[in-house]
Amino acid sequence: MDEVQVEVWRLVQDEGGKDVLLLRDERRRHLPIWIGPCEAAAIWVKLAAPQSDALVRRPMTHDLCATIIERLGGRIERIVIDDFSNDTYYAKIHLAVDGEALTVDSRPSDAVALALRSGAPVWVRDDVMAAGNIALEEEDSSAADSSEGDYGAADEDAEDEN
Repeated sequence: MDEVQVEVWRLVQDEGGKDVLLLRDERRRHLPIWIGPCEAAAIWVKLAAPQSDALVRRPMTHDLCATIIERLGGRIERIVIDDFSNDTYYAKIHLAVDGEALTVDSRPSDAVALALRSGAPVWVRDDVMAAGNIALEEEDSSAADSSEGDYGAADEDAEDEN
């Protein structure tokens, strides 16, 4: 199946106060994924760095996992959000360990938190992206930055690198 690379665009809260991870592809399609508060915190720490660095005194669980993978000689190659069923997204973490390719099932939020720590790209299967795509009324960063419940956006310079 075809896949599209996405950026971790925003972390926001919906009207009910639930955390929502927004991924965006180059065609400006947006994929909302509702996530738990712990995973939202792990993602926010990396999206808000370096401002958030003073708030985190010790490594978080995702930092530990990334360190373990690295110390065992592994590398996170990429993340793929590859399915949606019963209102739940599914992802896979693609690893390279000693020249061998390994795939591990994961929640998308955990996979994204690891991708942000390792620099691995995030991909979404195109049919999953198309099915979950939402239209956002205002896409320019000044309007999005002022929205209530917005934890922050990915660095705009990172968008230019893709």
